[in-house]
Amino acid sequence: MTRHCLLPDRSVFGISGPDAKNFLQDLTTNNLDLLSPTRVIYTCLLTPQGKFLFDFFLLQHEDMYLVDCDKAAAPQLLKRLMFYKLRAAVDLTAPDQSWSVGAVLDGEGNASPGTATEFCGGLRYQDPRLAAMGERFVVPSARAEEALRDLAGEPTEAGLYDQHRLALGVPGADDLVPEKTFPMEANLDLLHAIDFQKGCFVGQEVTSRTYRQGKVRKRILPINTAEKALPTAGTPVMAGDRQAGELLSARGSIGLALLRLDRLDGPLDVNGLD
Repeated sequence: MTRHCLLPDRSVFGISGPDAKNFLQDLTTNNLDLLSPTRVIYTCLLTPQGKFLFDFFLLQHEDMYLVDCDKAAAPQLLKRLMFYKLRAAVDLTAPDQSWSVGAVLDGEGNASPGTATEFCGGLRYQDPRLAAMGERFVVPSARAEEALRDLAGEPTEAGLYDQHRLALGVPGADDLVPEKTFPMEANLDLLHAIDFQKGCFVGQEVTSRTYRQGKVRKRILPINTAEKALPTAGTPVMAGDRQAGELLSARGSIGLALLRLDRLDGPLDVNGLD
């Protein structure tokens, strides 16, 4: 039985204009040539030094691109895009309540990552990050309840979606620290957010060099303490008497931690929890 819910912590805004594709292509880590009305992509905006700033989904809907991003980060993402806009013929709309974002759990489906179809005035698509994440949809807010009725399965809470994400090791807003996290430490290369063949984007030189050299010493990984609640973010994760990393976020007994890969050959301890 599948489950579905709205995701109130997401925000959507539009990007349009004759230069919109080239504008995004020059900035973001994924390849806009892969994007179409029937395919959604997941991408990032980095600092020039190759550190994470924002992650978001890009959808092509009618005559514009829709940006599905973390609600708290939306104003700063829009501000950063405005900074890069200069004289480009690009129109950016402010985030508002006219679009709603949702998810369908429990079911990988047979479609390729990012495959999209029209749905209740918007798009429903296979999550491009990981098949086990299920599907997502972006629809006009006026039709959100209609969308939920049209979906098979049972309604659930956004918190359970968050647990689902954590269990699969997919980082969210609490795990991706702007201007500190390197994209490959956050597995963004494994989650199809980066196209290493597309050419230039902001932060491309550092990111490509790390990829070529294979020097990824840390990764964000899921941890589970068998039904014992994890402590707060920032708690050290220990490998014996040495620190292996730190907890980034948790919901109950499931969480994500940034861990050194060379210290994972033995048991780990988080504030006394194995």
